[in-house]
Amino acid sequence: MDQFKKMLPAALSLILTAAMVAASEFFHDKEIIFPEITAIAIGALAAPKQSWNASRLRLLLTMTAAAAAGVGMVFIQLPYVLKVPLAVMCAVMFVTVSKTEFLPAISACVLPVLLGTKSPVYIGSVIIMTSLILLAQIILERCGIREKTVYTPVTPDKQLLMLRIKQTIAVSIICIIPTMTREIFFIAPPLIVTFFEMSKPKSKLLEHISQMIMLIALGAVSGVLSRFLLTEKLGVPLAISAVISCAIMLMAVCSMKLYFPPCGAIATLPFIIPEGAMMRFPIEIMAGTLIFVCVVVAVSKEQRIALRVKEILRPQN
Repeated sequence: MDQFKKMLPAALSLILTAAMVAASEFFHDKEIIFPEITAIAIGALAAPKQSWNASRLRLLLTMTAAAAAGVGMVFIQLPYVLKVPLAVMCAVMFVTVSKTEFLPAISACVLPVLLGTKSPVYIGSVIIMTSLILLAQIILERCGIREKTVYTPVTPDKQLLMLRIKQTIAVSIICIIPTMTREIFFIAPPLIVTFFEMSKPKSKLLEHISQMIMLIALGAVSGVLSRFLLTEKLGVPLAISAVISCAIMLMAVCSMKLYFPPCGAIATLPFIIPEGAMMRFPIEIMAGTLIFVCVVVAVSKEQRIALRVKEILRPQN
C-alpha cells in the first residue's frame, strides 16, 4: 500500500502528460502541448510538498493571465528583442500581484512569444491542464497521500520588488543575443524560471548546482532521443515518447530527492520544436544553463563578499 501511494502521483502525472500529447496528435495541433505542465506535475503532485508558495486558485489565475498575456504580446508590433523582456516583466508583475511565488508563470508567458503562438488553443490548454493537475492534487490530499498545501501570502515589500527588478534586468540582458540571432533555446523559458529560482535569497538550488545541471541535461537528452528514436525513426505515437521522457525525469527527481520542476518542462519541450532543431536543442539548453548558472553564482559571491565587508566595517559596541 505504501508503494502504491508513492507511485500514484507519478502515475497521474504521466497519464495527464499522455492525454495532453495524445490530444495534440489527434487534433493535429501542437499548441495543445504545454511543456510547463510537466513541471507543475512534478511540483504539485510528485513532490511530497508543493514546490511553490501559492494557493490553487491564485496559481491557476496567475498561470492563465500569463498565458493570455504571452499570446496577446505576439500580436504587438515590437522588435523581437524587446518582446521577450516585456513578457518576463508582465509575468513577474502577475506573480508579484498575486502574492505568490509561482515562478513557472514566467514560462507560460515567454513561451508563446518565443514560438510566435497566436492561437487561443494554447490558453485553453494551459487552463484545462493546470486545472486537472490541481484537481488531482486535491484528490491526493484528501486521500492522505500527500501533504496539504498551505499558502502564506507573499507581501511585495521593497526588498522583494528590488530583487524582481534586478532579476528581470539580468534576464533581459542575457536574452539580447539569443533573440537577435533567433537561437531561442539558449533562453528556453524553463531556464529563465531556473534563474529566478536560483537567484532568490537563500535558494536551496545553490547547494545542488551539479544535480540541477544533471537533471536539465537529462531532460534535454531524454526528450530529444525519445522523440527522434521512437517517433521519428520507429513511428511510435508521440504520446508514448512523451510519457517515456517524462517517466525518466520523474524517476530521476525521485531518486535524487531533488524535486526541480523546470527539468520536467525541458523534457517536454522537444515535442513541440521543429524536427530540424532537435539535434542542437540539448547543446543550446546546456550552454544557456551554464550562462544562467554562472551569472547567479557570480552575483551570489559578490553579495556574500559585500555582506562580509559590511560586517567587518560595522562599528563594534
